[in-house]
Amino acid sequence: MRILCSPAAVYPFVLRFIVTTVSTFHDTRREGEPDGDKPEDLPSAGTFQVPLSSPEEGNEPQNPSVFFMIDSILSMWCRSVCILTFLQGILIANAVTPPDTLGTAEVVSSRLPKGVRSPVPIQRLDTADIRLRGITDIGDALRRLSGVNLRDYGGAGGLKTVSVRGLGASHTQVVYDGLCVSDVRQGQVDLQRFNLDNLSQIELQTLDADRLLVPVRHLGAATLYLTSLQASDTDRRLKGKAGLRQAAFNSWNPSLALRYTTPRKTFFGLRSDYFFADNNYSFFVENGRASQWYRRTNSRMQTVAGELYAGRQWANGEWNAKLTANLNDRHLPGQVILYVNENDEQLKEENTAVQIHYRQHKDRFEWFAAAKGNWERNHYSDIGGQYPGGRLDERYIQSELYLTAGLAYRLLPTLRLAYATDGIWNSLHSNQKTDNDVSRAAWFHSLSLQWKTPRFCLTARGLAHLYDNEHKEGQAARNVQRLTPSVSASCQLVSSPFQLYLRAGYKESFRMPTFTESYYRHYGSTSLRPELARQLNAGLTLQTSFTQDLPNFSLTCDVYHNRIKDHIINVPFNLFVWRTVNLGDVQTTGVDLTLNGRWCPAPRHSLLLSANYSWQRAEDCLPSNPQTYGNQLAYTPLHSGSGSLTWDNPWLSFVVHTTYSGVRWATPEHTQDSRMPSYSEWGFAVFRSFDLGKISLDTRADLINAFNRRYEVIRRYPMPLRAYKLALTVSF
Repeated sequence: MRILCSPAAVYPFVLRFIVTTVSTFHDTRREGEPDGDKPEDLPSAGTFQVPLSSPEEGNEPQNPSVFFMIDSILSMWCRSVCILTFLQGILIANAVTPPDTLGTAEVVSSRLPKGVRSPVPIQRLDTADIRLRGITDIGDALRRLSGVNLRDYGGAGGLKTVSVRGLGASHTQVVYDGLCVSDVRQGQVDLQRFNLDNLSQIELQTLDADRLLVPVRHLGAATLYLTSLQASDTDRRLKGKAGLRQAAFNSWNPSLALRYTTPRKTFFGLRSDYFFADNNYSFFVENGRASQWYRRTNSRMQTVAGELYAGRQWANGEWNAKLTANLNDRHLPGQVILYVNENDEQLKEENTAVQIHYRQHKDRFEWFAAAKGNWERNHYSDIGGQYPGGRLDERYIQSELYLTAGLAYRLLPTLRLAYATDGIWNSLHSNQKTDNDVSRAAWFHSLSLQWKTPRFCLTARGLAHLYDNEHKEGQAARNVQRLTPSVSASCQLVSSPFQLYLRAGYKESFRMPTFTESYYRHYGSTSLRPELARQLNAGLTLQTSFTQDLPNFSLTCDVYHNRIKDHIINVPFNLFVWRTVNLGDVQTTGVDLTLNGRWCPAPRHSLLLSANYSWQRAEDCLPSNPQTYGNQLAYTPLHSGSGSLTWDNPWLSFVVHTTYSGVRWATPEHTQDSRMPSYSEWGFAVFRSFDLGKISLDTRADLINAFNRRYEVIRRYPMPLRAYKLALTVSF
């Protein structure tokens, strides 16, 4: 039982002793400090902002300090470590090891990141990155990607959409397990629906697809690939994972995943999870002497998600099928305007999708075929005197049928040709007069050619878009046909002692107005012109060779220029309604930097550094509108970035991370009232895994917004203050 004396059992207690000592010294100093001129109603920077009184009382919440929170988390961790280490010691003590058995040797090697040699910018997060960088949810994961502007409406279940390089959320395609996730009514996908525990990989590809043969729909200005967690084929036929996340503001998230593999390597599985949160976090309203603390109201959310899947993989191909269902009941908190915090908006969503995908390669040929059907129902309601009868009730049903197929042929050992085609039919029915019984049929084609050698890669594509709109009870949006080209290349400049690549690319992408932008009452317009985006990118990527004594790191630097003609701007009126206008010409010039490093100072100990920075100048270039000409686009910071530093060890791994966003503007007109200050958010996490024979346990504790920073991502939607998150996962 010598393991009980290992650092695994001692390390958490040492941390707790340090925190307790610092807390005592901090409290002693505060007791001796004079009050000065500090207003009584303003909280100190070290208090935990959760009011114990009702919002109407207007009193400052009296709460434990940050040291108390950390001490509580470490206290729980100490108990867990004692129990789990004791069980681990019993298993090891009872294990019989033959005397001639060699000890375990740890082999450390490096692999070249996928984005280093690719002709297009690629950023990737796998399960190891998510754990080691202290990522807490899907929104936090996207904030760690360079060039990404996340719109977060606050709370654990708040709406989250993503814009890449100032192009807008509608130019970002979301692909889940090989096929696109779409919302033809609003054109942007709420990424909150995806549970981070069920994802094995998050990958963002900008400008073009790295793979030659893909569905045409994947060839957007930017594509976000989400891959579900799949257990590898092993001798064990049944594998599973059960998890529980508990967080501040009464957030609960249990999940379960099972997978069964037959002797012929055909697998079946299911995934399910439930999410509930009150989201009644506190926030502060600044109004001079009348400044006051409030609690967020009408923010409750609960979601049920389920998934059934099956598939098979063989040497030169695979097939898989999937059925997903999501139910979401969400109360919309609304904007906070001085003392107005009440809101009665509600949104209920039901989504069901079924898809099947087949891919195979043989000799010089590679081909795929896939189909997907999607059905979604939304019910939005609000109560107020501004509506006839005092109530607004909107019901929408949208459906989609999607077919795609493609074929690639290797003409020469270094030359490949590919063709793909997509057919899409969308419809929308509602109880509204303007956007009811509308449909759209689309047919896409792509012809691609790629020349690839060990040191050079060149890809050229030509795309054709054909749209046909129909509105049974009114004027339909205009029909459009358009051709768009793209070309990208990469070249290896240096191969030893480090690898240096140069890449460049140009692309035109095309986007039709969504149904909401075309038909929604008072806000939509059938005369809206489609968007045409032109992208130009040039970059350098560097990867060092790994050694045991020197750090291994990769560095990427991309300079880009985007221009959007007839840019369609979605200005949020609330969480469900958008104003849409053609802004004219928008130009974005920017720089994206990423750095990833790893150093192993001792066996089983690693220091990992990850950082990114974005400079993004996105401006309106329409001289006819002097109020917005030359202004930075709304909610687009000029400077942004993130970073994390991790000490991974066999005792208790520790990570510190931060995200930063510069000054932003809430409207195209830059007024003092619409100016949003910069902010930085810091967080800490500790985690450890326990191997208990055939069962493994992963434990984790996060402290979010550790320094209690008050900020907003969207104007008048305050973000939560300091919070915690605990997670326990059992794999068997």
